[in-house]
Amino acid sequence: MKVGIIDPVGAKAGMDYYDLLLSMGLSESNMEVFLYSNFDTNTNAIHYRKLFFNIDVGKLSAINTNFIGFFKALTDAKKNKVDWILLHVFRAGLFDLFTFSLVKLMGFKLAVIVHDIESLDTFSIPLIRKTVICALPDKRIVHNQFSKNQLLKSLSSSTAKTISVVPHVNFTSLFEKYHSNTSHLQALKNNTLVLNNLDTRLSNLILSNTAVILFFGQIKKVKGLDILIDAFALCKTDVHLIIAGKLRNENWEKYNNQIENNKNSKKIISIIRHITDEERDVLFAISTCIVLPYREIYQSGVLLMAMSFPIPLIASDLEPNRNIINDHKNGLLFQSENAADLARQIDDLISGKVDATHLKNQALIDIKNRFSYQEIGRQMAEVLK
Repeated sequence: MKVGIIDPVGAKAGMDYYDLLLSMGLSESNMEVFLYSNFDTNTNAIHYRKLFFNIDVGKLSAINTNFIGFFKALTDAKKNKVDWILLHVFRAGLFDLFTFSLVKLMGFKLAVIVHDIESLDTFSIPLIRKTVICALPDKRIVHNQFSKNQLLKSLSSSTAKTISVVPHVNFTSLFEKYHSNTSHLQALKNNTLVLNNLDTRLSNLILSNTAVILFFGQIKKVKGLDILIDAFALCKTDVHLIIAGKLRNENWEKYNNQIENNKNSKKIISIIRHITDEERDVLFAISTCIVLPYREIYQSGVLLMAMSFPIPLIASDLEPNRNIINDHKNGLLFQSENAADLARQIDDLISGKVDATHLKNQALIDIKNRFSYQEIGRQMAEVLK
């Protein structure tokens, strides 16, 4: 069986790793894979074509290359007699409506991976949403049972049998060199060029062996950064907080005002912009733990990255997090939106009351066992077969 994965987003949002790992998993499950996206790779396990040139270009140029790239991808897939087209869904908007319809008109079977259930609930044109998610695909894939249940609330019950749960693949391949050679990890901590580019205060933090907690990723209301800032004010241990990520439909001023009113404001370092992969690795290496204070989540890529690195993590006790984190075994859970409980968990970890080394070691074991690309590829292949 042949499957074509078309992803215009790719390297713009870290989807390139997921695409490649899923492709390799499908290939090892006897699927012939054709991948079309916007990044460079030298893999020989699959057929790859770079057809989207939408990085570091203007909005109109990006839209233009997305449409042209999609036409070229489908034409190539047709020439190679591909059976299934596999697409990602985040917003279920007009572009999806057009491309999904084109896939069906050209005679392909269509499978979609629905990543962002939130967008389905907030989209302003329900007819487009229903057509994109309910009417056009032959198969719908989500990453956990919680997402499936939420999706069923938005769709008709008749689609239930076409929704499959296939977990997100882990990111251990990104960090293997740090697992096998501790000198590589130490080199990250000593990378003064990257550290100073992030914030000149970071080098001194490392020299003083100061404990650091990290908030990493997109900054939007559902991510609960305000909860973490409140919790940080309640912490009794000597710890610093790094906030690193890009704003999404948010105003930094309200968070900055909250920080200025915090008694520990001088211990908070804010890096409010896009973080490169190299900078991400450095931040992970110098941090004592990552905190995920989310109010709502369907699948957290940061959580999977933290466990794959590995770095100890503290997360809100939402169902998707509980599905992966075994409290005090491979991570810590706090009561969602409870700043006082989060502060207690941070203090327990920083003070040594909780064994941080055990948490991160078990996290890496669990993430390798449950979310390997081979296992995820096998499950996805079963859905398509």
